Amino acid sequence: MIPGAWLSLLLAAHPALAADLALGLGADFVSDPSDRVEPLSDSRAGLGGQLRVPFRVGLGHGAWLRASLHSSLSRGQDRVEWTQSGGTATFYSDDHLTLVNSTALMVGPQVDIGHSDTVRPYLGGQLGAALVTDWHSFHGDAAVLLDPSQGDVTSGAYLDPFTRQLAPMVDVFAGARFLPSSPVAIEVEAGYTLSFLDQAALKKSRPELDAVRMAYGLNAIRVGLAAVFSL
Repeated sequence: MIPGAWLSLLLAAHPALAADLALGLGADFVSDPSDRVEPLSDSRAGLGGQLRVPFRVGLGHGAWLRASLHSSLSRGQDRVEWTQSGGTATFYSDDHLTLVNSTALMVGPQVDIGHSDTVRPYLGGQLGAALVTDWHSFHGDAAVLLDPSQGDVTSGAYLDPFTRQLAPMVDVFAGARFLPSSPVAIEVEAGYTLSFLDQAALKKSRPELDAVRMAYGLNAIRVGLAAVFSL
């Protein structure tokens, strides 16, 4: 039997489940504070925005299973280190521009608080994984990282060295749903997202420099709105 037929049988056997599906589209303001690397240096994803698509399946009695796909882009700084003189001298840069893109898929429980038809607070938490890319714009002494074999380093189309890695992520959130019984509800939500990024080698940098982006934590605070549609 095809999966669609299984779904039809499930919904027929549990009519309440068919009515308790919801899909949303939201936008958040995101702020990631600095993480201290050493006394004179820090890393942070900084300020940015996020698009969020939550999907909920009702489990009854105000409980939901929620899956969320979200993607954020923020402007901050990270710390990059490299070696020269045959590996005998280590240099670093932490004043370059870094754009941090995080795209994550997360799943977890959500619980409504109360049964009001006007406003319904809720709490929840999710676990998942994020694909995080740190795009860099190097200048000054850090321009030594640019690899001429990858293209014209003076061209605006040249892509500076970057990192990309998959990392586990945790998210906790609280919010309020307005007009929860209507076909389209509005949610106001705040959350805290935490992920740790291990040290990663810079892609497209000069290989003889052994350049790496140092480890840091993504600990973003987010606040936003979402429109949620009952399916």
